[in-house]
Amino acid sequence: MKNIQFLILILVLTSSCNFNAKIELPKAETVELKPFPKVQASTFENIFIVDENKCKKWNLPITRFKIEFPNNVKVDSAKIGIENFDYISFQIIENDIVIEEFSIGYSDRNRLFEKEFGEKSAEQTLTNLKKRFPKAKELYKGMAEFYGQTNYQLNAEIEIKEKTPQNFIGIYKMFRTNYYPKTTDFNPVNLSWTANQNSEIMNKADFGTKGLSGEIWKTFEFIE
Repeated sequence: MKNIQFLILILVLTSSCNFNAKIELPKAETVELKPFPKVQASTFENIFIVDENKCKKWNLPITRFKIEFPNNVKVDSAKIGIENFDYISFQIIENDIVIEEFSIGYSDRNRLFEKEFGEKSAEQTLTNLKKRFPKAKELYKGMAEFYGQTNYQLNAEIEIKEKTPQNFIGIYKMFRTNYYPKTTDFNPVNLSWTANQNSEIMNKADFGTKGLSGEIWKTFEFIE
């Protein structure tokens, strides 16, 4: 994913850090993976599928999921032979301005240490944001519920006064959290959003529920 946009990149670079190195984690049992079922798009025109074979080719942690998306969004996905941070990302663009961006990135966290990892990652992300955007605001950080899971969340805000070459301008709210499969055979994913003042997304509760990126997220499903 060579052309990853810079707002999501700030979130991704610090959200996927492997803090496991200093902690001895329990070893997951190795089981034979179930055959990958046939999945089809039912909401939008396109479907993106991730399985263990693709993850190996992309050099990303192994997971399985599907997500659908419409034709009127800009899409970038992992590629063979380059360093990938995301499995896939989406941009909603209006009048040549990115109003929403949503990415599904990799994570190698162990859920037993979700709070500890989340706190460290959030601090790193906020530090990076404030280096680039000194007036960046922390709106929320901590454990909270998102689509049936309670994981660490970070919500921040930045203002971009001059349009960037990547077509960002305005006040952008940013949201990040991890999302875990039921089984320990697959890795979780890291979810990152940005949305400006022209989006339907106005606060933390709107991420994943409002805007076109929210409708895209609602089609996400781990394939277990």
